[in-house]
Amino acid sequence: MPNLIDSHLALVPTSCGGGSSNQHPRLFHYTTLQGFLGIISSKVIWATNIHYLNDSEEFAYGLAYLRTEAEARVETAPSGHQAILLRVASLVDFFKQGYVYTASFAEDDDLLSQWRGYGAGGGVCLGFVVSDLQKIAQRSGFRLIKCIYEQSQKAALAREFLDQSLATLDPVASMDDGTVEEFANQIVTRYQQLACAFKDPSFREECEWRIISKFVPVDHPSVKVRGTSTMLVPYFEVDLELGEDGQGRTSIGVDTLVVGPSLQKERILQAASIASRNLTVETARPSDIPYRSL
Repeated sequence: MPNLIDSHLALVPTSCGGGSSNQHPRLFHYTTLQGFLGIISSKVIWATNIHYLNDSEEFAYGLAYLRTEAEARVETAPSGHQAILLRVASLVDFFKQGYVYTASFAEDDDLLSQWRGYGAGGGVCLGFVVSDLQKIAQRSGFRLIKCIYEQSQKAALAREFLDQSLATLDPVASMDDGTVEEFANQIVTRYQQLACAFKDPSFREECEWRIISKFVPVDHPSVKVRGTSTMLVPYFEVDLELGEDGQGRTSIGVDTLVVGPSLQKERILQAASIASRNLTVETARPSDIPYRSL
């Protein structure tokens, strides 16, 4: 049986990537024109609190798979595992309210559904080199995870995750309450990151990846709040800066940018190239999708 967890934590996109070469795999972040300027000027990307996203219910459902699997094992589990499984099941509701932050990336650099969401009148897609994005994520305590769409895989991931976690324990050794609490919290915290990558199957065409944090305290210094017309949204500032190259240009992990469909896409491309001239961007081009398709 293939290892499902490893397949979703792979470093290289393999399944649908239309915009990456095998030599230099990339993942692509779509944003508005204002978002593009904010990212390149501040050299940070905003990871949004999972509870403020449209698919936050998928996160709750994802954690429920873990509780269901833990509860189903209790009666037949070895004595050394029973207390852990019971505590894992009871912790799920608490962790459903936990603050976890995520930012999204696609495998395709010119995806119509993404332009419709971010590029009305113009948007920009930033191509991140996967190895750089992995460094950026790890440095801030995030993991790069491939989104999970198929319902059967979600349940299988919960089973595989518990199998791997419990395999490190002596099945018959008893543990004190403190050790049970610590280990159960570790299990749910790690699984929480996977649950943030659960998506509805109708979105599978996006081939989305996410950088996902562990549980983040409310008072973490990298957590800020932004305002929309109807909501205040917590976000985590993920530092992108990776140093300078031999030409004095700053790397933020981005070497490609694509300007979205627009009546003014050539003008926007020219301005975007000027704005990013001090970054290690090697390729800048307009979208191939006609503006009328939006």
